[in-house]
Amino acid sequence: MRFLDEQQSHRSCMDLVGKCLVARPNIIDPFFKRSVVFIYEHSKGGTMGFVINKRKPDIMLRDLLNDRGFDTAQNDPVYNGGPVNPRAVCMVHSTGWQSSNTMIINDQISVTSDDLMIYKFVNGDIPNGYKFCIGSAVWHPKQIVMELQANHWLVTELSLHKIFDYDGRELWDMAIEANAKETIDKFF
Repeated sequence: MRFLDEQQSHRSCMDLVGKCLVARPNIIDPFFKRSVVFIYEHSKGGTMGFVINKRKPDIMLRDLLNDRGFDTAQNDPVYNGGPVNPRAVCMVHSTGWQSSNTMIINDQISVTSDDLMIYKFVNGDIPNGYKFCIGSAVWHPKQIVMELQANHWLVTELSLHKIFDYDGRELWDMAIEANAKETIDKFF
């Protein structure tokens, strides 16, 4: 029976790429409390994503890019993508735009992290939808399975409009509503 439970848990996690983990209210970890995490990689090696609803309160995009030697007037928010590798700058963005190391996640969203990305961006070559993140959220191979089994996370899909145009508590609320709708739709 345990083997079947592990198999079902592994199967339920296999489709996390391109979806969002939504922190349930029982998560008390200050970093992940009320978080929405876009998952861009899930494999035997682990799971990786970006928190897309929590702005870094002390930095804006102009400051971040100026610190890296790029001059821009773009003053968008920067998101606290996760506690791992807090100096890494990544952009979650709509497909149709790419740089030298763009990873296409699905037919709507890609992830990029390189200097060419920043160069293109500051020179006006900007994707339709985007969020810049610093750091990432990373789980060890079986950690996400255990956290899902412990009911720490809801799993849902969000529209590009919600992913790129909302943040904070508002995006978290929308993600919970999306999960509830998906659950109800399964019965009708």
